[in-house]
Amino acid sequence: MDVLAPPPNDDQHLALELRLTPRDDRADAVQEAWVAHLEGRNPARAVATYAQRERRHRERQPAIGSVH
Repeated sequence: MDVLAPPPNDDQHLALELRLTPRDDRADAVQEAWVAHLEGRNPARAVATYAQRERRHRERQPAIGSVH
């Protein structure tokens, strides 16, 4: 069994959210989807929330070299 496989359902919305997630964050997004699936929550929504949280976190971080 592939560890990076999404939860076992044919949710096209989940597949879309995983494709829209940056490649570097995809493994963590799949874990978020699994946890949501096991908790009975919507895996696609969990992935979207995770991706948004990571994007906001990166936006708040100063770029290297721009700190004075």
